[in-house]
Amino acid sequence: MLALAGALLAPLALAASAAPATWDEAFGGARPALHVTATYPDAQGRAQTLEFWRDASGRVVRRTGGRAELRLIPSPDGEDAYQLLNLQRRTAFDVHRVNLFRVGIFTDRWSVQHLLDKPAGAYTLTRLAAAVTPAGPCMWWKLSSAGRVSEVCWSQRSGVPLLLRSGGRTVLSVTKLDPLGHFPAAALPEGWQQYDADEDLAPD
Repeated sequence: MLALAGALLAPLALAASAAPATWDEAFGGARPALHVTATYPDAQGRAQTLEFWRDASGRVVRRTGGRAELRLIPSPDGEDAYQLLNLQRRTAFDVHRVNLFRVGIFTDRWSVQHLLDKPAGAYTLTRLAAAVTPAGPCMWWKLSSAGRVSEVCWSQRSGVPLLLRSGGRTVLSVTKLDPLGHFPAAALPEGWQQYDADEDLAPD
């Protein structure tokens, strides 16, 4: 119940650096409030739409394919609250980070807030070259972790990737990036079923 391309652009002429970088060196910096529209391929290779909202407090709404939605409400104690919505079945599940871990979903606040999964284990980051995409300029980084290699074109100004490649294909392409106009309302529409997943997942 908790279950959750784009244009390939020639880089600008810029010398690539072979020196490995830390995560903060590559992906640190600004985290402005914004609204992102992107495309990604589904399991059949068809383009689907992703929408992403992030406000100044770090709250996030991520809507994928018009089918599912993930909401994040950060907590000062680190036990962030998540809400997972099935938009077709009109159901919502509320759960806290510690209980997601209990069912094997290892997510973290940074990854959700930045549209980029931060590896839990060892990784290597290598700076490649700059590029310009329809959503703005970004810097390409090669990320190697657990035997997998992906490429991230990171927007330092926006704090999100504008392009992601994995296995030789584009898996995320940002088509539009705007300042945050409004944040989706937290209240569920009438007729929705809401469940407290913490009750089922918390130890007795």
